Amino acid sequence: MKRGHTISAAQFFGMMFVSRITITIALNAQYAAGESLLDGILCYGLAMVAGFLIALPVWLLHRRAPDRTIGEEAVRLLGNGGKLLAVCYMLYFLVMNGISLALFQLFLLDNVNPDFPAFLILAALVAVAAYGAWRGLEAIARTSACVLVLLLLGTGLVFFLVARRFEWENLEPLLAGGPFQLIQGAALFLSRTSLFAEMAVLLPFVKGRKGLGFVLWAGSTTLFVSVLIFLIAGCLGQYAYTQNFPVYALASITEISSMQRLDAVFTAVWMMGLIIQTASGLYACRICGASLKKGVMPRWIVFPIGAAMTALGVAIASSYYLQTVLMDTKIWLVMTGLTAVIFPTLLVVVGNIRRKREEKR
Repeated sequence: MKRGHTISAAQFFGMMFVSRITITIALNAQYAAGESLLDGILCYGLAMVAGFLIALPVWLLHRRAPDRTIGEEAVRLLGNGGKLLAVCYMLYFLVMNGISLALFQLFLLDNVNPDFPAFLILAALVAVAAYGAWRGLEAIARTSACVLVLLLLGTGLVFFLVARRFEWENLEPLLAGGPFQLIQGAALFLSRTSLFAEMAVLLPFVKGRKGLGFVLWAGSTTLFVSVLIFLIAGCLGQYAYTQNFPVYALASITEISSMQRLDAVFTAVWMMGLIIQTASGLYACRICGASLKKGVMPRWIVFPIGAAMTALGVAIASSYYLQTVLMDTKIWLVMTGLTAVIFPTLLVVVGNIRRKREEKR
């Protein structure tokens, strides 16, 4: 891939902010917060603190090989065995985006109930995302900037209008479920954070102050999630625990003249964010695929991968067994740990050993 095609750190972390919001609006109150919704704020804060430590291996690897993706570095250090790591990252993006698509289809079936098959909506979303990945990272970044503005306006409108229904009596004491629930909620947020894997693959295409961008991403997402959970707790109270998608329930309670329901705004925000999230994952797969062969990976590869994502999303949404297996926080956490910590650390260690051997010669 040509390194001349780069985006700024602001554009990259703006994309990641959109992806984080897209994942967050699908959160389930019971799994994210436990017995007290407000615990979710502490859970996310703890997850971001841990995130700074988790990201260290990726930063170390990028510092030693700033112009090579993790797939290229793996092949350089491990030979053909390194291609297995590139395949693992491709599978990671395939599965994580498939899960996000499945959640959106479950939302459509439970709340929207369209007059035509819901998988057609997924296919259309992925087709747009695949076209963006085919055009390149710059196209995704420029689109993401527009989506970010619309997303902030849409969520800001929802927040402003539902705040009128806020009741302080709905708030519950913090840590009612004990410290274990705090750790469990933080693990959930971390397990659904694909930023670390995307940094390992895409940082060589990013220019500018990347460290500052990461700090601002962590701070801005913490602020957004905190406001969101605070409003859910104050407006919905215990009712949020009965909803599979409490953020949608929050948007649906608004009643104001011609804008009696904001569920359409919520659906539009989710769809726009899902396109950016999926496009980023497809482009990351394209980059990983390039390290499997000499030369440039053909751009059209994103379309069959997109089709596989769509098929996986539909399969998960249609199968209770797949939902039980692939939507388990433990599985997500293991996948995130491998791509964010284990694989980068392995390459850093192997690189150190090889360098020391070369110095002794």
